[in-house]
Amino acid sequence: MNKAIHITHEASKKIGGIGSVLSGMCTSETYLSYFDRTLFYGPLFDDKPNLQYDVSLATNRLGGDAEVLFSSLDQIKGSKYDILFSNLIKKYQIEIVYGKKTLFDEIHPDKKNKIEIILVGIKSINTELLNLFKFKLWETFQFSCQDYEKDWDFEQYLRIAVPFGDICDAVLEKENSMGDKTAENKGQNIYFSHEYMGVASCLSIYLKNQNTDTPNIAGRDKNKEKIYFHAHEISTARAITEKIPGHDITFYRCIEKDLANGVSMEDRFGSQKQSSRSELVKLTVYFDGTFAVGDWVKKEYKYLIPNAETGKIHICYNGTPDPNYSFAEKLKSRKKLQTYCDTLYNFIPDVIMTHVTRLVISKGLWRDVSLLEALDKKFTSNKIKGFCIILSSLIGNGRDSHEITQMEKNYGWPVLHKQGYPDLLGDENEIYHSIQYFNARSRSIKMVFINQFGFSPERVGHRLPANTSFADLRLGSDSEFGMSIYEPFGIAQIETIPFGGVAILTKACGSAFLLQKAFKNEKIKPFYIFDFADSPDRNINTGVHVNDVDAMSLSSEERVKIEKNIILKNIDKVYKILPKTDAERKIIFDICRKHTGKLSWNNVLKTMPFLK
Repeated sequence: MNKAIHITHEASKKIGGIGSVLSGMCTSETYLSYFDRTLFYGPLFDDKPNLQYDVSLATNRLGGDAEVLFSSLDQIKGSKYDILFSNLIKKYQIEIVYGKKTLFDEIHPDKKNKIEIILVGIKSINTELLNLFKFKLWETFQFSCQDYEKDWDFEQYLRIAVPFGDICDAVLEKENSMGDKTAENKGQNIYFSHEYMGVASCLSIYLKNQNTDTPNIAGRDKNKEKIYFHAHEISTARAITEKIPGHDITFYRCIEKDLANGVSMEDRFGSQKQSSRSELVKLTVYFDGTFAVGDWVKKEYKYLIPNAETGKIHICYNGTPDPNYSFAEKLKSRKKLQTYCDTLYNFIPDVIMTHVTRLVISKGLWRDVSLLEALDKKFTSNKIKGFCIILSSLIGNGRDSHEITQMEKNYGWPVLHKQGYPDLLGDENEIYHSIQYFNARSRSIKMVFINQFGFSPERVGHRLPANTSFADLRLGSDSEFGMSIYEPFGIAQIETIPFGGVAILTKACGSAFLLQKAFKNEKIKPFYIFDFADSPDRNINTGVHVNDVDAMSLSSEERVKIEKNIILKNIDKVYKILPKTDAERKIIFDICRKHTGKLSWNNVLKTMPFLK
């Protein structure tokens, strides 16, 4: 019996991209053919005591639609799980919530996997055992926990590592999938540290059976367990790229040059020891391997850790759904989006563009506006109309439906917005004002900013046609934008392609490499890749080339000039690839459907060594 244990901050609820990755990965046929059980493990963020037993509170701890089988906070006891967990709760002075939930593929609800979830409350953890674990990390790996103890983000993921080994023994080793005790555990336990959050827990697997006087990190049985770092990004690289004025233009020019000359990330950008995430990632060299979600991530990993074994770094792209929609269904969904545009802006668009994203600097949303400014002139000269939907929110699970309805009724949301909750928060204000400025000046394209999670009348207002769903957004879109400055993979950028849409993205996106490989033999390719890091002009006015100067000296103003210049130089090619008629749309649709299997989770997971 092979078991997968995923340590993640999204064990119970989707917060960002890792949740989407886990949904696609864990419901794929390739994954299910190997793993008999799947366990998600993470911190218990909601540790409010349930003194009068509120059923909804208990259920919501695991994501809202789970079956809670044990909860020390909710008085859910009196079962066989008491035996499993009661001693652990007492020993470690922790809270435990355990249950099961069915994980669904976001596009194909019939593809599913019933997983187990364990959340651990660690605010009152046994300090003696915590300090002992910290000592072991120092003794074995020379990792100084005390440098980061004031950072709760670090501390909570360290603390869940303390009982991790015993909890896994209790749940996985002593129970089979039917819940009966077994004398022997056959098969493998595969541990996945999703990002830095699971590194400490995976290290605890190395340490759990060792004598502190004679630490031996190689003493475990690799036939029974494997430990992998799933690198959804290299957080050190993201932090640097977002911080420096030249963003990706500076960073990716440096990494290519430095790797060839034996210069490390810290040689170039200075010590990153102040970052606990960076230091934790360095410890993953002790793991059995690293899964890098893109070609850049593999390079970034080596850039940060020059002594990492290249043979242990596996490029394992993220996948997309493999839908089976017809072209007629695409046109039907497209009609819904056209109707939505007509309701909002009083015209029927010829081209529909989308960007579904998190609202963070790395997504480069200002580049979307620059691109659309250039496209607006092309559309005007060719007498066609365009509609662009930006779907992004700073609130993880979005606004409540009644709040959306009220804003829609009171002042015409989402065409118009107001500052402050339940509407614009933080950087949402800046995005909205950029879009408003664009809309005021544009002649042929209009943008709408939907600061919400989800896409249905209940989620984004009743101006959206009835029975519209997120699948309609993907089906109906002609193009998805991904003009990112840092994007380890970028699932959203290529989710439109299986539905016959075009991806407009940057070479900073890891998915760009997958697309190039998947469609290498096609004359017409359903994507266009901007390579800003290979930009020729440092300054439009002087004509000084980036190749002739140190990219580290780029200012924000110079970078913006470069970006706009590169967009203008490539705009004819972007315009050409966008499908503007149903005939062009059908050509793109057929090409995409021909190669969709190459992008699917079933295919990309086969690069994992144990799934080959």
